[in-house]
Amino acid sequence: MKNKHLLTAGNAPPESTISLIQQNTNQINIKRLNYFFFWMLIIEPFIILFFDIEGLLQQNSHKKWIHLSYFVLHLALWLISLGWTLMRKTIKNKYGAINFFVPVVTSFVLVLLSLINSLDQINGNGITVYIAYILMAGVALLMPFPTNLIVLIPSYGIFVMGMLIFQTDPFAKFSSLTNGSIFFLAVVVISSYLYKYYYDNILHTVELKLANEKLNYISTHDGLTGLYNRLEFEHQLSTLHQQSTNKIALLLLDIDFFKQINDQYGHLVGDQVLIHIAQIIENAVSDDFIVSRWGGEEFLVAGPVTSLKQALNLAEMIRDQIANDSYPSEQGNITITVSMGVSLITGDCIKNFDHYFKQADDALYLAKENGRNRVEQSVL
Repeated sequence: MKNKHLLTAGNAPPESTISLIQQNTNQINIKRLNYFFFWMLIIEPFIILFFDIEGLLQQNSHKKWIHLSYFVLHLALWLISLGWTLMRKTIKNKYGAINFFVPVVTSFVLVLLSLINSLDQINGNGITVYIAYILMAGVALLMPFPTNLIVLIPSYGIFVMGMLIFQTDPFAKFSSLTNGSIFFLAVVVISSYLYKYYYDNILHTVELKLANEKLNYISTHDGLTGLYNRLEFEHQLSTLHQQSTNKIALLLLDIDFFKQINDQYGHLVGDQVLIHIAQIIENAVSDDFIVSRWGGEEFLVAGPVTSLKQALNLAEMIRDQIANDSYPSEQGNITITVSMGVSLITGDCIKNFDHYFKQADDALYLAKENGRNRVEQSVL
């Protein structure tokens, strides 16, 4: 309930916009890798069973090393998928802990797929599979340049080596290397563009969100102290009344002889004194209290209490903290005292707010009449 962002209007958000975009990007990449490895867990056993093992059982010993290589590569893909799934389920901070592994795992998987594509050349197969998976990786995963280049280039290197070693047809070799290289460069460009497009859109969204939050902050908070303004105080009081089963204390505080502070030290120091008092009040009350700058040097505080005595004790504690503190200005320490009036809201605080506020205001007037730097209660 209490304002948690005292004096933060206009400051940078807790996380920079860039780190926020990176966090969102990592979350998207991890989710997409989750889907990929889920299907790999399902599909790879069928490939191993119906293609690799069947090939190993054939009598042709010349081809057995090829099927054994297929078996090892597909098994490695399945084990990586299993390891990713188990790691994702066991780590509590899923996104923070495995962000580092996204480019590493992606690059390693692409290398394995390039090795499979290289073996395909022995049987005269084309490079459709290679083109498909690098295109899929480039489009599905959001990677900026040069990260995308670093992730994709190891698999491209394996692709080139596989063409040179296993493809025996010179024309097919030249054609495959040309087409594969063109697609590799195209995927790097496409991936960079997609990331830039996503980055710009998210940046616009984040900036718009921050602008809206700033406008909302300005409309609900005092520009100097960062406390709630009058309008927001009444809104927060309505919420507090609906949520609380206790009585609600209303504390009206006024800085004693504040005009003299402005006259002697200047209005800039007077503003710093107001901020100083606001911080003391904020630190003195619990989180379920509402603190506002009511106007000028007046502050209004509301919160749940069990009795008028508890409200008076809280007011006295705030008054005592302020009186025993001082503001260190360049002209010297400034001793500050406040007068406070306390009333207890026992009925409908929305319909009868003016009534309860007048009680606190009358009590504040009484405190000033009785010498200031004191707390007075309303006359019920």
